[in-house]
Amino acid sequence: MKNRIICAFLLLYTSCVFGQSKTTSKTDSTEVIKAVNAFVDAFSNLRWEEFRQFFAKDATAFFPPSANRPARADSGDEVLNIFSKVFENAKQRGKTKIDIQPKEVRVQMLNNVAIVSFHLNDPDLFGRRTLILEKRDSKWLIIHLHASGVMYK
Repeated sequence: MKNRIICAFLLLYTSCVFGQSKTTSKTDSTEVIKAVNAFVDAFSNLRWEEFRQFFAKDATAFFPPSANRPARADSGDEVLNIFSKVFENAKQRGKTKIDIQPKEVRVQMLNNVAIVSFHLNDPDLFGRRTLILEKRDSKWLIIHLHASGVMYK
């Protein structure tokens, strides 16, 4: 009986504490998916002005090894400066598109914050990406991007 009371208390406690973080609507997760799809589309099609609108002014990022930037970028301006070089390099090589195809996308909602993670397949590297978005003024903005990769064996 004592174990049942403890279990009931723990269940009630975790529901009260952690349940607060689940107060998002289906609409929010749908909006996040639309925002991420639009972000990927702007990036894939090298539409700079559209792409840059997805980042908050205080965004931070860890870039993949190919960016030669091991330290965190600590502001939206710094993040966009690094990405601008990616866009410039692609265009200088005559590319009109970057093939970005997120695989195994997972969205985790936490009030006005969404964590979106996915994989990217590349011939040399298994890419891992995490976007953390926050709803600000009715718009989902990227506040952190984490990009890493693992070499295939």
